Amino acid sequence: MPSRATLKELVQFAQSFLPNDEAEKRFRDHYKKTGQHLDFSRPVTQEDRDLADEIIKSSVGNIDGKSLANMIDAFVDKGTVAIEDLISILDGAREFFEFMQDLVQSSIEHISQGISVVDQNMRMVAWNRRYLEFFEYPEGYVRVGRPVADLIRFNLEKTGCTPDELEQEVEKRIRFLKEGQPHNFERYRPEGRVLEVSGNPMPGGGFVTSYTDITAHKELENQLRRVNENLEMRVQERTRELEEAIFSKTRFLAATSHDLMQPLNAAGLFTSALQQKIGDPELQSLTHNIASSLQAADDLINSLLEVSRIDSGAIKPKLQSFPIEELLGALSADFTALAKNRGLGFRKIDSSQVVYSDKTLLRRILQNFLSNAIRYTRQGRIVFGCRVRKGVCRIEVWDTGPGIPEDKWGEIFQEFRRLKSHQLESERGLGLGLAISDRLARLLGHSLSIQSWENKGTVFSVEVPLAQSPLEMAESHMPLIKKDFLANKRVLCIDNDKAVLEGMYALLEGWGCDVRVAVDLEQALIVLGDGWKPETIMADYQLDDGATGITVLNELLKLTGEAIPAIIITANNTEDVRELAATQGFHFMAKPVRPASLRALLNGVLAG
Repeated sequence: MPSRATLKELVQFAQSFLPNDEAEKRFRDHYKKTGQHLDFSRPVTQEDRDLADEIIKSSVGNIDGKSLANMIDAFVDKGTVAIEDLISILDGAREFFEFMQDLVQSSIEHISQGISVVDQNMRMVAWNRRYLEFFEYPEGYVRVGRPVADLIRFNLEKTGCTPDELEQEVEKRIRFLKEGQPHNFERYRPEGRVLEVSGNPMPGGGFVTSYTDITAHKELENQLRRVNENLEMRVQERTRELEEAIFSKTRFLAATSHDLMQPLNAAGLFTSALQQKIGDPELQSLTHNIASSLQAADDLINSLLEVSRIDSGAIKPKLQSFPIEELLGALSADFTALAKNRGLGFRKIDSSQVVYSDKTLLRRILQNFLSNAIRYTRQGRIVFGCRVRKGVCRIEVWDTGPGIPEDKWGEIFQEFRRLKSHQLESERGLGLGLAISDRLARLLGHSLSIQSWENKGTVFSVEVPLAQSPLEMAESHMPLIKKDFLANKRVLCIDNDKAVLEGMYALLEGWGCDVRVAVDLEQALIVLGDGWKPETIMADYQLDDGATGITVLNELLKLTGEAIPAIIITANNTEDVRELAATQGFHFMAKPVRPASLRALLNGVLAG
């Protein structure tokens, strides 16, 4: 029997059983694969009938095949559908959908998360028992077709929102669901439960939302945070304790150093005075040995104090630009004679470079390099200079000593490490010089390095950044000082330690000075009361009854009304005391007093 329906009409018939344009798409795909021309206006063929039957069965599922075939034939041949065939198909479809619904419900019931599904009209279509437990809905409250807005409203009523706030929040959440945007957030329930909410849109409209109970996870997270906070607090507490311990150690060393240096200072002054008065060679040798022992004790105390101050952060670098030749020249003047006394050659290579560093701290590093070079070199020479490489000035000290094994290069920068092969019987170092240099270099951000060849020599170097722009250097000329320049110079010494005063008196008197001494301000005023006027005043920083040399000097200068040059002499060799003395216009000298240094300072002060 010829077909009364066109292919287009058959496709439309099949489409009534499928979502969207699925039927037309399936027809197009089929004929594309077979290579046939697709003409929707042509009459329906048997192939078309069979394809429509297959498409509808795949969509509807459990359906009576005979009823479906009869219905397709009736539609194509007569343009009508028998009601009994349609009822049979619908019954099969209903059974299929019920089966699928049971399958979906069974699947989501076995999921540990709460699940809710709404359709494109924002009405409930599926959920599981876990979802009902999470939100504590009354029995029968959630049903198929119930607007999800009712459920949102039910949950919000537990939060204490006002009616207006509640409706605004409901509208906002419904609008968000309709927009179909995936979302993920955490929700804290009134009973203390924490839910992770994840929502995703469905292809045909609607929304699937999962609710995961992460209360235990959040509690563990909070515990970890509390542990970390407690750990951080303990670390901070231990850090404070360590800082306090370091500060206490530094303060203890400073106080101990002051107490130790007072008798050492007095002994040194007496020894120097004694050396000036005796002529017997044997006694001269004994006094020289005493002076050497006192100097060794002084070096040890100062080195320990310096290490402590560096480690505690008490030393703050004062970076500035300066010509490196100023430092090289001064060090060369200091060490040339020492090298000569040991029968060593000493050569300084001149430099015109300008560097950026702390002049005092850099000098200390280089002093230690040079001291080691002279101490451990038996014969040969010391070469001292710098070279520029890659924007830095590399200051090097070369010696022809015994060299250092490569496996010991790191060890020599540790405290009190002295290699046995390098210890001369006549002179032993403390093992602190290179440790101090290493600390100072790290403080300045400079790089230290060593190269050594056994039985040939060693080179120590420090890399210092070049200054950004050259400095204008003015020549400075030291005034020539006569040997007897201090003769008859009037000097007032103030110290609360009588032994120190006696030693200072003996030393200065040996230089020909007119010396007066006092233990405090009261005695100093008595000394000045007979019309005697000092040309310079030297005062210890720490006096009795809480007084300081600075306060005593200021009072004396105020009473005399004259600008008398003054020197603060103290075992409290800290940056704070140095700065305090400098701000008052006073010179500074650290104890124990070295006679040569004191004489040079007095010459400079009194020469104006």
